[in-house]
Amino acid sequence: MSSKNYIFFSAVFFLLGTLLLAYNRGWVIFRFPSYKTEVAQTVKQLRAHKKKVKLIFWHKKRWNNEVVEILKTDDAAYTLQNLVNSWLTLLDEEKIMKKKVTLQSALLSENKEAYLSFDRNPFDETDMTYAKWMWIEGLLRTIKESGIPMQNINFLVHHQPMQDYHLDFSNPWPLSGFLR
Repeated sequence: MSSKNYIFFSAVFFLLGTLLLAYNRGWVIFRFPSYKTEVAQTVKQLRAHKKKVKLIFWHKKRWNNEVVEILKTDDAAYTLQNLVNSWLTLLDEEKIMKKKVTLQSALLSENKEAYLSFDRNPFDETDMTYAKWMWIEGLLRTIKESGIPMQNINFLVHHQPMQDYHLDFSNPWPLSGFLR
């Protein structure tokens, strides 16, 4: 074999190796007409529709409710996140909470246990225990009324168990609540 053939094959294999390295590292993406992205498939699989839900909250020594529309999908965790954020927005609009709180994420485990992670603690140190309890009962009633299948809820702040001097958040709260 001549030196020209060695140089030619070396250059071809060098370029081929560089191309495979770039593809493996994600620097180069090959896209063919029949290729469908995973995100597009996920969006097509999720059927979404508007659903009217009742948001229940404690205000001025009585239970109140308001009917709103939320986006309900096949993904129960996504629907739960929409529901809780709508509920928190309602509480903010009604000036029930001293600070704006949003839900960072919602997760449902296989054993029907929900994990709600808020961006901050919804309770102030000066809040009475009864007010905190009614806040939680309102959220539990709202979720139960919505029909999302779950049994218990864990309350988190930045994906860590919520800390409070009056209420225990180290264990999950039952969806049925503690009021009878």
